[in-house]
This record gives sequence, C-alpha cells and structure tokens, in this order.
Amino acid sequence: MLPSFQSNSGTENSELSNKVMGALEPAIKQHWPKIEPYADKALAAAQDDDTIEALGRKIYPFLPMVLRLAIKEDKFITFILEHKGPLLTKLTEIKNKQND
Repeated sequence: MLPSFQSNSGTENSELSNKVMGALEPAIKQHWPKIEPYADKALAAAQDDDTIEALGRKIYPFLPMVLRLAIKEDKFITFILEHKGPLLTKLTEIKNKQND
C-alpha cells in the first residue's frame, strides 16, 4: 500500500487528495454515462454516506489498474467518505461541463 495513503498529516492528505482527484477526473469523464445516475444522487444527498459509497463502488472499477493494485476498494471507499467534499466538487464541475 502507498505509505502516504495512511498518513494523517494535513499537508500530505491535501497532496494525496489532489492526486486521487486528478486520477478520478479522467475516469469519471470517460465513463460519465454509467456514473451520471449515481452522481446526481450523490450531489443531491451529499450528507448520505450510503450514496457516496455507492458512487465510489461504481467509480472504483474504472480507476487505472496501478491505482487499484495499490489501493483496495475498501480503502478507496474509506478515503472518498473522508474526502467527499472535494469529490462532490469535482463531480459538480464535470456535470456542469457535460451539460454545456
């Protein structure tokens, strides 16, 4: 597992969050039609962890293989639940771009 994924440092978490969000963006864009129904639910129910978890489970298979080998699905789900603010921001950005 990536050592920085387990870190609790604020700076390292911010850097890690940016890296993960950067890896998520191409996957979300490429597979948007499959993700969109969950994204709408996630954006509408941002405080509902079950919806965020369902979204994460839909996104995970589309992540690059290297990331999936380094970070197992349960750790990824835990990460997105802890960092759902940036994830929801990214989903909103992509959704708005898709609708333009």
